[in-house]
Amino acid sequence: MNFDLENKIETLLKGLPVEIANAVREKITFFKSKACISQEECYREARQLVRLEMLAYMDRREYFNIYNRRWSEHKLAQYIREVVAKKSHDEKDLFTLARANLDVNGLKALNDLGGHEAGNKGLKLFANILNFGHTTLWLRDELGLTVTTSAEGGDEFGLVIYGDKDLREYALEIKKRYGEEIWNTEAGYLLDFNRAEIREKLSMLGIANEVPDDFKFRLSASVGLCLFGEAIISVDVTRPEASFHEVTKEIVNKLFQLSDERSMQDKSIFKKSLAQIDPILSGLYSRMSREVIHLERELRTCHNRIKELEGKLK
Repeated sequence: MNFDLENKIETLLKGLPVEIANAVREKITFFKSKACISQEECYREARQLVRLEMLAYMDRREYFNIYNRRWSEHKLAQYIREVVAKKSHDEKDLFTLARANLDVNGLKALNDLGGHEAGNKGLKLFANILNFGHTTLWLRDELGLTVTTSAEGGDEFGLVIYGDKDLREYALEIKKRYGEEIWNTEAGYLLDFNRAEIREKLSMLGIANEVPDDFKFRLSASVGLCLFGEAIISVDVTRPEASFHEVTKEIVNKLFQLSDERSMQDKSIFKKSLAQIDPILSGLYSRMSREVIHLERELRTCHNRIKELEGKLK
């Protein structure tokens, strides 16, 4: 049976960024010019090159394996092209693609109370929820949608959701499900409030008495979602001087902008509600930071120094 190198290469490159596909094709052309290299060897080299090139689209943090923002941008552009390329169009087609921003709440508290090890564990837990959690499985298995997750630096993550469903019908439920799943996922193991070093940091903030030793930490997220149809109306797609690639890039940027803005709005609403639901956690979210601890320590030192000076004046 003949080894169909051309077909295998095209299958391998399907859906990949243009720069990766071009690099692989160029390399394969070089290998094919060498009579000593078989087609099977060419294909193995192509697969290895794809793996190496794809590293540019992966988040570099070692504690989880997840795509980065560049890959999300690529997938959004790919899906926009698919929507536009349809032979016939319906209004709902503009709402079959969505970008979501998820901003982790509480990461500063994790880092500052438990160190970066606790923060990294929290980020890994969050990434696992987005990759394999109930909401993502509901989108993939029950609704038949494609879900691409990404880590976008610090405490921000993203989702690209695409399929044949009118996502206007599901937007609020998607936000609600992710928010509730993250809130209800067990995260108490990330911080042990009985540890001496954590109690000391709480004392520096003057809130040690407010946080019991058996307090359970929780992760939460602010979620903002934007549909393709919402983004496209903010971009002038009829400009004769703009190429299809340029217009697509503008739409992708608008999807990011609007979902990020909505995530910030959601964060503001959540902070107000959290103060009523869990005032202790609300206090940790808002007061825990290295800068605050440092200032509290300096204030305490100054206060003690003033007392010493007052004693000498008496």
